[in-house]
Amino acid sequence: MSEQQKKEQHKKLISDLQSNDIKIVAKSISQLREEGKLEDLEIVFDLLLNQPNEEIKDILLKFLGDIKDKKAALTFVNAIKNEKYLPIRKMLIEVCWQSSIDFSPFADVFVDILIQSDFEIAFEAFTVIENFTGKIEEDFKILQQDKLKDAIPTAAEEVKGMIHECIHILDQF
Repeated sequence: MSEQQKKEQHKKLISDLQSNDIKIVAKSISQLREEGKLEDLEIVFDLLLNQPNEEIKDILLKFLGDIKDKKAALTFVNAIKNEKYLPIRKMLIEVCWQSSIDFSPFADVFVDILIQSDFEIAFEAFTVIENFTGKIEEDFKILQQDKLKDAIPTAAEEVKGMIHECIHILDQF
């Protein structure tokens, strides 16, 4: 298959992902699993953002949760930090803790979300932190723990317990 044919096929795949037909989206997701590129994740995020159909949302979220490529961690984190994706931030963070990808290099992002968010989103960020599997450099870990300690006096009551627990969880890394 020529490079041009591959581009055309990929273009059709992306177009089919935007269908309202669950079967077409499911077929496209299967294809994306085989032929997808890291750049395609942003398209999936955009689809999630505007998708009214819960079944299609579930298909997209399952696909995101199945991603194993470690390089995808940065793409997820960038989306989580992007204001454009605030409406789906909770879903994206949930995918992170369900994923087998290690997000420990981005501990600061999840610590900040834990500190700054409402209970539901803070809980999702806390769960990502709980599921870290990588080693965190000592200086970075201490910096995050200090940030958490400094946040306790002004944190919402329902988040304070998670902040305390997170300080202890980071000790394990």
